[in-house]
Amino acid sequence: MSIQVKVTIGGKEFSLRGDDEEKLIRAAKEVDDQIKALQAGMMDQSTQMQAIVAALNLAEQKINAVEQLEKDSSILASELENMAVFLKEQVKNQ
Repeated sequence: MSIQVKVTIGGKEFSLRGDDEEKLIRAAKEVDDQIKALQAGMMDQSTQMQAIVAALNLAEQKINAVEQLEKDSSILASELENMAVFLKEQVKNQ
């Protein structure tokens, strides 16, 4: 079921539609935080440019999170394999 949520991003109000109100609000807050940070340092740039830089920043954060998750998953898989080998050896030696 789609719901409508009003949020403020960059000082402007928007009506968003989605299935999860909490996620919509959290996502809008993330974008708003990015825009506010950029507005302070990029006052000479257009709102469109600030929005593009905010989107690029958020995309980079997502890419970094996915890469970290992949590294963590690989390390975890390796450690679990080492534990399985160790446990098999322990059972074999008893």
